[in-house]
Amino acid sequence: LDLKKIALHARNAEYNPKRFAAVIMRIREPRTTALIFSSGKMVCTGAKSEEDSRLAARKYARIIQKLGFT
Repeated sequence: LDLKKIALHARNAEYNPKRFAAVIMRIREPRTTALIFSSGKMVCTGAKSEEDSRLAARKYARIIQKLGFT
């Protein structure tokens, strides 16, 4: 994945490759944070339940898909 493109076009996303090698993206509902790596792997944290985590992961994936990544 092109992390710079994700950071520039997605809301609530930050990318500082000198500090950490992933895009940090946040959503409000469910309130979670995702670390998105250039390999395409994602770590979703902060959810209150497994179901919330699953929902958040789907939302992050949808955001990335809408930016043109498949």
